[in-house]
Amino acid sequence: MGMKEEILGSPAGWRQALELAAKNGLPREPTLFLGSGSSYFLAQVAAHLSRLEGRLALALPSAEAMLFPEVARSFSVVVGISRSGRTTELLRAVGCLGLPAWLLTTREEVEGPFTRVVVLSEAREEAIVQTRSFSSAFLYLAYALTGEERLKELPERFIAELDGESSRFPTGARYFFLGSGAAWGVAQEAALKLKEAALAWAEAFQSLEFRHGPKSLVDGDTVIFLLESHPLEEDLARELQALGAKVVRLPGTLPELPLSLARLQLFAHHMALLRGLDPDHPRHLTYAVEI
Repeated sequence: MGMKEEILGSPAGWRQALELAAKNGLPREPTLFLGSGSSYFLAQVAAHLSRLEGRLALALPSAEAMLFPEVARSFSVVVGISRSGRTTELLRAVGCLGLPAWLLTTREEVEGPFTRVVVLSEAREEAIVQTRSFSSAFLYLAYALTGEERLKELPERFIAELDGESSRFPTGARYFFLGSGAAWGVAQEAALKLKEAALAWAEAFQSLEFRHGPKSLVDGDTVIFLLESHPLEEDLARELQALGAKVVRLPGTLPELPLSLARLQLFAHHMALLRGLDPDHPRHLTYAVEI
C-alpha cells in the first residue's frame, strides 16, 4: 500500500486510537515525551496538551535524552513514540534514563525495557513516508490528554469532508508552515512531509515567531500554510498577504487539526507527483532508523 492509500485509510486507525485512548490513557505523573523525526513532533504536541491540563511535561528528541540523560531528573515516567518500535535512539534513551517507560507504536513485535506498550495496529504502514500512523497517534494523545469528545466525530468527518481540495492549493518556490500550540507540532510535520515526498523547500515556524526574521524571505513565489488557533494570527495572515505571499488558512485547533493535517499530507503527495517523483520511494530514507 502506498502513501496516498494509507492517508485515505486513516479513519480505521483513528477509530482504534480513540478506543485505545479511552481504555489506556496516559500516565499522570511528570512525563518526559520522547521521539525522533515525526515522532518528536508528536511528543511536542503531547507535552503541550499535558501542560494545558496542568501536568508537568517536556518533549525532547530521543537522541538528546540518550546523550544527556540528566534532563530526566524532574520526571517520573517516559512516554516514547516510535512507529516501528525499534528506533535506536529511543531504545538507548529509555535504557539510559532508567525510568518506567510507555511506548506508543504501530507494531506488536517490540523489544526494549517498556513497562507498557500501546499498539495502533490499524495505523500500521508499509510506505516510508509516515502519514496515518502520525495522525492516529495524534488522536490517541489528544483524546487521552484532553478528553475532547468531538474528536470521536473525525473518522466519519474524514470520509465526508476530504475531497480534492489539496490538489488546488497554490504552489511556489518556497513553503512555510506556521502554527502555535498543538498546531506547531503539526506544522513541523507538514513541512517534513513536503521535504520527504516532494523534495521541496519547506520550513515550519511558530506562527508569531515568523515576524522575527523569516519574514524577509516572503515574496510572490512564497506559499504559507497557516494553521490558525488564535485571533492574533489573523493579523499575521493579512500582513503576509500584503507582502505578496499566497496564504492558505486552515483550522489549527481541536478537533479540526487532524483534518487539516490530512489535507497537507495529500498536498505533499500531490506535489511529489507534480515534480515527477515517486512518493512511495523517497530519496535516502528508510522505514526505521536503526544505527
